[in-house]
Amino acid sequence: MISVICPTVSGREDHFERCKAAYERTLGNDLQWISLKDYPTCGDAWNAGAEKADGEYIHFTADDLEPHDGWLEPAVEAVKRNYLPAPRIVNPAGGLDYCGYHGVEMPDKAIVEMSVIPFMSREQWDQIGPCLEIHYFSDNYLSWRGARAGYKTVVRRAYAFTHYWAEPGRGAGMTYGQRMDHDRKLFVQATKVWA
Repeated sequence: MISVICPTVSGREDHFERCKAAYERTLGNDLQWISLKDYPTCGDAWNAGAEKADGEYIHFTADDLEPHDGWLEPAVEAVKRNYLPAPRIVNPAGGLDYCGYHGVEMPDKAIVEMSVIPFMSREQWDQIGPCLEIHYFSDNYLSWRGARAGYKTVVRRAYAFTHYWAEPGRGAGMTYGQRMDHDRKLFVQATKVWA
């Protein structure tokens, strides 16, 4: 079973329903859907959801993401080989957003520093978690923790998603710029990355 943890906020109901329907379509009965509404940050919600997760695998997503058909198999394969998978993400028009790095097409199975849209086994989560309670860079933080635990991050291009960039709640109580600056400082303090 896959425990999918999905934070959402008021005003993003249409995004949430599209996201949930896509996970139900691609996972069927293998899905444990855990949604958390109006938590202060993505990291807070992911930690709370992980406490409820019963699955062999834990997947941390967001309500403005839509998984593509076939996303699960390459993620599981990466984890079984002791990696953390990095996805390929496109925008709604089909343009590249992320593939191991933002705006760069990386080859399948390329080793990269960090990932977004975390996916890991229960055993990996027990070594990597909890997430830093920030809104942005929470996925980067889990990749950083994974690397400290010995898990490299590998691009899996078929671990693919569309990102709709929903606006409501994006700054989690601040402007987008303020939240990015705030969370970046906390990430740097915790990791010394980009210091």
